[in-house]
Amino acid sequence: MKTLKVIYLLVIFLAAMQVKAQTTIESFEATINYDKGQRPCIQVNLDPEPKTLKGAWSDYLKDNYAFKLKGIGFLSNRDLLSAEGIMVKQISSKEMDFYTHIIEDENGSEMKVFVRYGYDIYLTKENNPSDYEALSEILDSFLKYYLPKYYEGKVNDTEERIEKLTDETNDLKEDIVDDSSRIAKLKKEIVDLEKELESNTELLEMANKKLIKRSEKLARIRNQLRKL
Repeated sequence: MKTLKVIYLLVIFLAAMQVKAQTTIESFEATINYDKGQRPCIQVNLDPEPKTLKGAWSDYLKDNYAFKLKGIGFLSNRDLLSAEGIMVKQISSKEMDFYTHIIEDENGSEMKVFVRYGYDIYLTKENNPSDYEALSEILDSFLKYYLPKYYEGKVNDTEERIEKLTDETNDLKEDIVDDSSRIAKLKKEIVDLEKELESNTELLEMANKKLIKRSEKLARIRNQLRKL
């Protein structure tokens, strides 16, 4: 029963996760406190945990836009990831500093992306609408690429877990049937042994009685023979 309950809970969790994935993915304008001021950024809240999300985001930018974020990797897991003094032609021909801030929130991760063109010159929707739109498209393209893979992996993991639990449940059922059969067989053997014990006990009592009578008879015969 415990195993079946676990399977049921996993199915409920999977269904809830799929619904959530369909209804809560939405990037929006926000701000972040950085370098002694509130800076404009694009924010999105996602289910993946921060370290997983950071690694996927960093790999995606490296593979598709040819720059690497610092702050995530071997023995490194910072909240703020950065690539300074780079060119991202899909956004602008200007040199820029590209930042991403990812922290844990109550559901998974809070992700904020922002760009700086120079000292205290941050990319905004109002001042650089085309650049801002390009940055949004980069983030959106990542989400479209990464999230299906992430949820597919979760689905596969859950299916494998359910399959394993199902196999374990079937094995337990077979063990119960086998043990029940063995118990039934042992019960029959016990009944047979009890009958045999009862029979042997009766035979033993009879043998003891015969022994007493024959011992008494032997004593009488010996007594009689001594008188001859």
